[in-house]
Amino acid sequence: TFHSRMPFHWIGQWTGGFFEDTSLTKIGFEVHLGHAGQPCPGLTDEWCDTDDEGDQFTDGPWIPLVNDPRMTMVVDTSGLHSMMIRFCQCAGALSPDMQLFETGLFPASFTSPKTAFSFAVLDDFLLDNLECGTSAMNYYSKLRRITSSMFPHLVSDRYRELMRVGRQWRQVKQLKWHGFGHEKRKPKAGELALFCPACPQPGVNL
Repeated sequence: TFHSRMPFHWIGQWTGGFFEDTSLTKIGFEVHLGHAGQPCPGLTDEWCDTDDEGDQFTDGPWIPLVNDPRMTMVVDTSGLHSMMIRFCQCAGALSPDMQLFETGLFPASFTSPKTAFSFAVLDDFLLDNLECGTSAMNYYSKLRRITSSMFPHLVSDRYRELMRVGRQWRQVKQLKWHGFGHEKRKPKAGELALFCPACPQPGVNL
């Protein structure tokens, strides 16, 4: 029950001689959307095995990931997690991408999401990029190192998805900060820029 509220928590499994890094997914943990964490009554075992967002991730004894096309790759500040996410299939249910948004996950694809980024990791990436000048490549390399400190090269490559979702997240934040979060009107030129009283502006300080 405790781990169900912390789906991105890393755990270790005792092998008899040492604790081996593993994941909640490997011991059967599943994330159910739309019913407060409970399985959907209309749930089936049919899954889409196509993945057009990147190469297949690797399953090995040194990385706590699961090589299964039914999994969804979730990128968080704690690293990458291959998770079994069960979407609500009730009549009138939201689309899978909107269900992920409600959970605090930004899907890399709006039509067939197989990769998602937590809101926390997107905010952290923007802040690192702004204050520390961290590039997307270096930031993603850090996430791979967090996932597997010994074999980061075995962790799935989602750098391309981070670049695309990072730009979309920055645009969404800009719209929110400037009052376009609940408007259908598109912003005009200059409406997403911060007011600078030091810049020469006709009719204001000229």
